[in-house]
Amino acid sequence: MVRLAQGAAALVALVLAYHLGLYVYVDNSIERVDALALDGPEIVAPQLQEGAATYLVVGTGLPGAEGPDGVAALLARVAPDEESAVLVSLPPTALVDTPACRAADGDVREPVTEAFGDSLLEGGPACMVRAVQQLSGLRVDHYLGVDLARLPDMVDALDGIPVCLPTVTGAWAAAADPLPAGASHLDGERAAGWLRPGDPAADAGGTAVAERAQVVLTSTLRQAMSWGVLGNPVRLTSFLTSTADALTVDESTNLGDLRTLAGTLGDLSGDAVQRAALPVAQVGYVPAGAEQGYVLLDRPATRLLFESVIEDGVLPPGAQLEEAVPAPEPADEAPAPEPAEEPATAPEPPATVLASEVSVEVRNGTATAGLASTVAEALRQQGFVVGAVGNEPGGVDRTVVRHGPGVAAQARTVAAAVPGAVLEPSDALGDTVRLVLGPDYTTVVPVPPPAPPSSAPSGAPDASAEPASEVLAAEPRTASATVGCG
Repeated sequence: MVRLAQGAAALVALVLAYHLGLYVYVDNSIERVDALALDGPEIVAPQLQEGAATYLVVGTGLPGAEGPDGVAALLARVAPDEESAVLVSLPPTALVDTPACRAADGDVREPVTEAFGDSLLEGGPACMVRAVQQLSGLRVDHYLGVDLARLPDMVDALDGIPVCLPTVTGAWAAAADPLPAGASHLDGERAAGWLRPGDPAADAGGTAVAERAQVVLTSTLRQAMSWGVLGNPVRLTSFLTSTADALTVDESTNLGDLRTLAGTLGDLSGDAVQRAALPVAQVGYVPAGAEQGYVLLDRPATRLLFESVIEDGVLPPGAQLEEAVPAPEPADEAPAPEPAEEPATAPEPPATVLASEVSVEVRNGTATAGLASTVAEALRQQGFVVGAVGNEPGGVDRTVVRHGPGVAAQARTVAAAVPGAVLEPSDALGDTVRLVLGPDYTTVVPVPPPAPPSSAPSGAPDASAEPASEVLAAEPRTASATVGCG
């Protein structure tokens, strides 16, 4: 019996030594870069950030994308008690001011205004960190770079990963291979399809890929740290060896830190995780003498967003994109010019007619060439009858659905297909429904079928009762639109 116990102890010690050795080997094999600037002068109120951890998660090598468009970046701020987190997706083509920084080749790079993604591609991780800190005032504590082209291999090494989407948001639907609400098991091919962008017009700001990459990466790391993998030497070896050349971290971040990030974000749900995209003033801005289009951020709103995160650890009212699980009072609109007029608790009015019964005009109120035609085709695929397509004289601040008094139901149906759209009744339009695309446009989503009269007490409110500034939720909030992800 003593010999048996000694043999068992020796076997356990051997297994532990193997796992420890493999962990150390892979941890040492991951590429490390000098990326952080923990005492950068651009950091705001560092005393308020003590104890919190801010992760800059950057995906590169997005298949089918070139230049800054191939960069997906997300800023994750985890509270000191690890009981809440704020996730902010960063548009890769947003114009940002990058301070002087140490480039990847070792040379000092002069301050420059550039696309956010170029701070990484032209400068390197250290320059992107400085650009983020300059923009946000947050201290970046951890840098994690992920080769998105290799992420599917990591998923396959784990025999797939579980993903649960409480609801299908605009960002999650803007994929080449969208996932349904609820639980899904993804292999590498399905994960790659969900990461790849679908219709380019569905992600005008360029942040949707970052949000999807965060879900896949978090699920991948959580699955890797499960006992089903840790206790299986073959699967563990396969995963860790595929991880070694797919990740880049700063000099002080290790696999334990990544496990903490994945575990924290994966364990939080509901109001504990808030998600936002940076407020955008204009999409498709082309400076004089340039050919590339950029995203112009709403600087005052961006400043207010990060001030709230730094001081209170939460997003300001109205900044959250979507709720993670069903909530009685969703606050999922992007910041609006007049937030006081937006209803805080009213659910989205349901679509009350079939898309095939709606005739809609589409106008482009942005500087993005061809956007109206792209959206018109997406609406046709949903069954809408599209009329005139063209440009809106003078542009608009945000996406609106203008309509005459007799076609309110048809206008709501169009707005339900375009997350974040604002209804604007107008007696001058007669029976016309006109969709005018603004800089906040993200995507066209499927419209839920109209509810039967007996089960739709709010199915067809009187048009005269609708406020002109009514903002529709980013996604349908009907009972069937959300599922539990316990």
